[in-house]
Amino acid sequence: MNKGIWLSLALVALPATASEGQVDYREHVMEAVGGHMQSMADILQQKVPHTAHLALHANAMADLAGITGALFPEGSEGGDALPAIWTSPEDFAKRVTAFEEAAAGMKAAVASGEEIGPAMQALGQSCKGCHDDYREE
Repeated sequence: MNKGIWLSLALVALPATASEGQVDYREHVMEAVGGHMQSMADILQQKVPHTAHLALHANAMADLAGITGALFPEGSEGGDALPAIWTSPEDFAKRVTAFEEAAAGMKAAVASGEEIGPAMQALGQSCKGCHDDYREE
């Protein structure tokens, strides 16, 4: 194929607007968060024998929590994010901080091998705390 065709194909795959790209990116990151959360739950509930993977998921969750605040810039309204994110930015920021702290707590618990259950519960509650008010189900 010539370069023109490749460029045309690449442009077809691009979002129509920068805001649409932000929404798509945010949703992909949040899907990854959900995947790591469910994977940790499956391990802890002994649905799978991959206990050695728990640290990988906890570390990834802490990393993703660290970028969550940057996923909601002004002008990126849409997707399943409710407008309250942008109309109540102080409260939303507190919820993001709670998520970051809970994810760091889960990472630390897994690393130490202690208090993993309570850390997982706190992480789940931090997710729920945001989803209840800021995510369209």
